[in-house]
Amino acid sequence: MENLTDLSLVIFAWGNTSRGDDGIGPRMASYLLSLSDSRIEVIEDHQLNIEHVTDIRAQTPVLFIDASVALQKGYRVERLTPTADGNFSTHAISPAALLNVYRQTMGQPVPDAFLLHVAGRHFGLGDDLSPESENSVAAAWAFLKDVLDGPASDWASRFGAAAD
Repeated sequence: MENLTDLSLVIFAWGNTSRGDDGIGPRMASYLLSLSDSRIEVIEDHQLNIEHVTDIRAQTPVLFIDASVALQKGYRVERLTPTADGNFSTHAISPAALLNVYRQTMGQPVPDAFLLHVAGRHFGLGDDLSPESENSVAAAWAFLKDVLDGPASDWASRFGAAAD
């Protein structure tokens, strides 16, 4: 039996709810928070920042969630590895670069990490989520809920299987 007080997953979800489909991350974060699952830590922010390195735990898998223009519809899971991709500043950082900063500053291997891409197409100021993105969010949520309904010990392997 799992100890429900043990943190089993850290989730970063980010985006700007004032810019249409960029609000996908915060929407997913609100769904996750409604679960009130003590095994999951949800960090929702306007953007991923270098300071978020302190939210990563050594052996706790990490899931990043963001809108993606690379997809036409639906969602995709990507396995992440630390990368010095130069894609960061003092205000924003990519998930792979954040993992690299974690490895460098903490001096330990990064935990299993994945990026849940959710299709976003319309990012107009003042827009709501587009109907297409609402469908993509629903599909991504169904996938994520299915994973989270299983044993926490299987979560990382289920994300990994979806990414392979």
